[in-house]
Amino acid sequence: MEDQGAAKIRRLDHHQCLSDALDFFPFPLEDLPEEIQHLVLSLQSLKEAARTSIVSRKWREVWTRCPNLCFDGTEDGPTDEDCVKIKEAKFIETVNSVIQKHTGTRLNEFSIRCYLEKNCSDHLDRWVYFATASKAAKIIDMNLGPHRKDIGPTKEVYHFPLEALDGQDGPFVQSLFLTNVSIKPHSDICGFKKLGKLHLHCAQIIGDLPELLLNCPFLEDLELISCSGIAELNIPHPLDKLRHLLICNMGLKMVDFHVTGLTHFGYQGFVIPIVLHGCSNLEKVTITFFRMPLAEQVSNKGFVCAIAGIIPSISAVKELHVCASMREYNPVWLWSLQVRGMTRPTCMLVNLRKLTCEITILTNRPNRHDGIFQMAQFVDLAPRLETLELHMCYSVEIGSRCWCGESEVFPMRRLDHLKTVYMSGFRCYRPQIELLHGILENGDVLEHVTIEPMVKLDKSPDDTMNIGIPEDRICDWARLASERFGKDIVVVKAPRRRICKWVGGWSI
Repeated sequence: MEDQGAAKIRRLDHHQCLSDALDFFPFPLEDLPEEIQHLVLSLQSLKEAARTSIVSRKWREVWTRCPNLCFDGTEDGPTDEDCVKIKEAKFIETVNSVIQKHTGTRLNEFSIRCYLEKNCSDHLDRWVYFATASKAAKIIDMNLGPHRKDIGPTKEVYHFPLEALDGQDGPFVQSLFLTNVSIKPHSDICGFKKLGKLHLHCAQIIGDLPELLLNCPFLEDLELISCSGIAELNIPHPLDKLRHLLICNMGLKMVDFHVTGLTHFGYQGFVIPIVLHGCSNLEKVTITFFRMPLAEQVSNKGFVCAIAGIIPSISAVKELHVCASMREYNPVWLWSLQVRGMTRPTCMLVNLRKLTCEITILTNRPNRHDGIFQMAQFVDLAPRLETLELHMCYSVEIGSRCWCGESEVFPMRRLDHLKTVYMSGFRCYRPQIELLHGILENGDVLEHVTIEPMVKLDKSPDDTMNIGIPEDRICDWARLASERFGKDIVVVKAPRRRICKWVGGWSI
């Protein structure tokens, strides 16, 4: 009977209420075995588990064995019932009361989400050591950050005691999420042998992070966002189990990892050397380069070398997403036709199937700025490319005119596998037209070509970018291009998102 009941409980949806769970059992509630009680509690939030005290006399203290203790004292917290939402004024009192009554046994997850001042460190220490005392908690989440953007840790932050994760019976934590705290990693800490996920957001890192990672042989997911205290991420030892690596807003000078099993990589920051050794299983890479300071934009070499340097590391990637910007006085984005003496990468993106580029172009002469032509060279490195998405945002004066002169076909290699092309921010500027002409001319297997005048970048420089769009002119160009190259072109129009499709010169 016990095994049958346990199997039924495991099939319950996480958000089913306790009463639904108990309907499965034809015998009195108080006769449920302890293992089944634990399974029931594991499917409930702390708030739901506490309600079991009114179900039966024998269940008045059952909630004190709830495996998931998640407290949320923020005003912008989630609205679901996975966390107990408490106003900040009563947060400390409530947490202390709960952990005082809780047995601490079989604890699976312990989560604190509340912005607390540094003078609350005594309470935070008590909570951390409560969560680690049983040596059973698999997930520890301390989010002590205020409601703001990820711009780094606040001036005074709580020091999270990594030593609390060491246990005489061996390591126990499998997921560690820390936000707006300070940590001091060192080689003597041994509590990370089972750690699979490590997320550090807005953290002060005082010590040797590579040594900490050396003690994480099973680490699969690593996120470092807006952390301070690290100048270089040079990890000389292999992290063979690492699958997901995300580095954002870190102010680093170099990234160097040995990650043979990596499948997803994300980077957001200034242009720096990035070297990933042995990445033969990459599924997706996302790279966002911040606009470089003016002092560094005098020379194009740093940017060109950074892009050229990372391609050998990600040559096996199947899906690539790149965000960057171009300036009128520094138009080079990837490998410039104007920079002499620079060798373009010889390594090919042989497995790349989907390429997405978001480009902000800062210029007052959109019909003369040729930086977008470098997309052709990018596509040239991906012989098996099937899908191309190009999102453009020209930061120009309202009313900039479409190109009305002769338009050439930009020379490109044959695009033997390209089936889908989507371009947003398409305003019929000369470089845009000639680049798309080249794609239409060489894309023999093209099935879908869509252009949208609306700017679709998540973070466009100005909300006025979509004012005064010359839709009629763009539709006229699409009709002529459709007739010229024999390809169907779809124009997505605004604001009601009407669709204008040109098939053999006819609008349907």
